Amino acid sequence: MENYFVLLLILLAVPWSFEATPKLKPTKAAIIDLKNKTEVVPSSSMPIANVTSVHEKLAEVHIDQHKTIRISKGDLDDLLDVYMGKIAESAATIKDKENEINKLQTKEHTDDDLLKRFENLTEICNAQNATYTAKLKEKADQIKELEQKVKVYETRLKRKQHVLTDLRKQNTSSAALIDHLSAKVVYFEGKFREKKDDLLADWEAATTTCMPYGMSSGIHLIHLPEFLPFLVSCEGLTTAGPGWMAIQRRLDGSVNFYRNWDQYRKGFGKLNGEFFIGLEKLHRLTSSQPHELYISFRRFNGESSYAHYDDFVIGSEEEGYELKLLGHYQGNSSDALRTHDKMKFSTFDRDNDEFTHMNCAEYHHGAWWYDFCSRSNLNAKYFKAEVDNVQGIFWEQWYSFRSLRSRTDANPSKEPNGAERFTEDQAYCTPKSSLK
Repeated sequence: MENYFVLLLILLAVPWSFEATPKLKPTKAAIIDLKNKTEVVPSSSMPIANVTSVHEKLAEVHIDQHKTIRISKGDLDDLLDVYMGKIAESAATIKDKENEINKLQTKEHTDDDLLKRFENLTEICNAQNATYTAKLKEKADQIKELEQKVKVYETRLKRKQHVLTDLRKQNTSSAALIDHLSAKVVYFEGKFREKKDDLLADWEAATTTCMPYGMSSGIHLIHLPEFLPFLVSCEGLTTAGPGWMAIQRRLDGSVNFYRNWDQYRKGFGKLNGEFFIGLEKLHRLTSSQPHELYISFRRFNGESSYAHYDDFVIGSEEEGYELKLLGHYQGNSSDALRTHDKMKFSTFDRDNDEFTHMNCAEYHHGAWWYDFCSRSNLNAKYFKAEVDNVQGIFWEQWYSFRSLRSRTDANPSKEPNGAERFTEDQAYCTPKSSLK
């Protein structure tokens, strides 16, 4: 407002500087109003003109101590009316500006509040942003981990698909194999029925020895008194004649003979291959009627020999399956089993030998009627070549423990003297009456 009044006084001074003396009719109210208006102007802005009333029609306006303007009161009144209007307009404008300033100030306070709220929200957002950033990082790590797992699972899936493809191919092959095996099952069912019929026939015609089968070789059923029937291998083409029963056979080392007492009691192996008939069966056979024992064996250099005992009896399990009788010896090897006469059978878990400081079955890696320890060892370890070893198959004629050869030959070989000898190392027994 001060600036507006300074401008007004400057504009009033301009006509007075030209000492214009127009006839004005000033009124007393206008002069009083002007005086009131001019009194609000501060002294620091510019010198205020002093207006002196003249009795005549002119009014003197003192600008300063050097300048005095004379103007008629009518002109002064008109001039004041004009400028008072302008002052009113300026006052209205000022009022508007003050309202705008108030509005701006109010808006400023509102903006401050908004700014504070914005700052608070910014802090909250920053905190949330930090939290969400950490969560996003965690989720990103989880995504990477899951992506790696997906890659692993994809690789596994591909492998499984390959395996599935292979399995489908195998399934196709297996289906064909199943059809083939089904046909074989039908074939073997027929064979089984034939064998069953043969076994029934053998059951009906079961005997206590192999003598009824003469020179024919095969597997037949034996039925002893108070004992379950069992199958045996009957040999009709031995050098000792027909009607012999094989009780032990060593051919190629395919069967392990280093076994415990219970297995030697029951027997093991296959009747058409390597086997041991079983101590309990030997006891039942030899106690049911007198039997003879025939042993044939062959060395790796082709030499072959035999040992024949005309009385062969094995005791019961309570007696340790003692070699109770051997009878007289006959053969072209040696009487190597004689020293084992009246001895009990020994295995690595049943020590029945005469040594007190060791087990002969363990020492010779076998099972036999050991004494101190052995002069024969036909159930020992099988070697593929002739070796000088205490754990090998040996007989007293070759007492340096050179192992005997064990192999099968479909046909008997002719020795220089013309005698027939099998290349199988076997032990046979037959009732004594078979030689009569």
